[in-house]
Amino acid sequence: MRKKTIPILILAALSAMAISGCKKREPVDLSSLHTTEAVETESMKETSPVKQTDAPSEAVSQAPSDSAALKTELKTEQIGSSSVQYPQISGMKDSSRQEEANAILKNNALAVAKAFPDQTFSVRATVEAVNLKRVTVSYRGSAASGSGGEERFFYTNTLDLDTMENLGLPDFTDAYTVAGYIVSGDYKLSDAAGNEEGIRSELNASDRTVEYYYNKLKAADFSAGGEGWPEIFSYEKQGVVYVSLPVSQAAGGYVLIHYSPDNK
Repeated sequence: MRKKTIPILILAALSAMAISGCKKREPVDLSSLHTTEAVETESMKETSPVKQTDAPSEAVSQAPSDSAALKTELKTEQIGSSSVQYPQISGMKDSSRQEEANAILKNNALAVAKAFPDQTFSVRATVEAVNLKRVTVSYRGSAASGSGGEERFFYTNTLDLDTMENLGLPDFTDAYTVAGYIVSGDYKLSDAAGNEEGIRSELNASDRTVEYYYNKLKAADFSAGGEGWPEIFSYEKQGVVYVSLPVSQAAGGYVLIHYSPDNK
């Protein structure tokens, strides 16, 4: 009896499985799945970081915010029948130091009257460079000569706005090196009013040695502190040092040579 029961149970189980397999499968509702995926996709788009292009690097140094506020204005002073242009600066944070700087710039510009005490002259100023550290000015002038002609002259002033001191050739380069550079004859000229060959002949005459120019260059600029009017002036601009050298009035009165470390 027991042996008959087992096959019957197996047969019943197989029949139930067959009946279950024949039933129609219900379709799966995918609408909710699509909606969920869409929400997740939108969420990913909203939370993904935006890629920045051409953004400035933090390592790039920026100019001080008040550098653009430092401005210059040219003014004119009448000294009898003569006239002198000179710059005045504005925009410094310390008004008292600004006043001091402007007084120095003006006094140095007007000091040309000592060089031409009995002559009528006219001076035009050019601000070569200005920033929060220094102001560089060049002056080109002409004075009436006794023969009815004109004498050309040139001078400069570089003022350190931190120390309120005049800067000169030793602050820009080595005077002895420049002296050797002049004697070599391998220099570039500018502001030459006369024949360049004649000017070079004057500058490189046999008695114009390195020692000759070295002694002259040591006394250059207002920073030298001499009592008389300096024969030589200089200024630095964008890595080039400009040095004015006196020549005869027939050759133009003065000439500028350009010197930089790349010259040698």
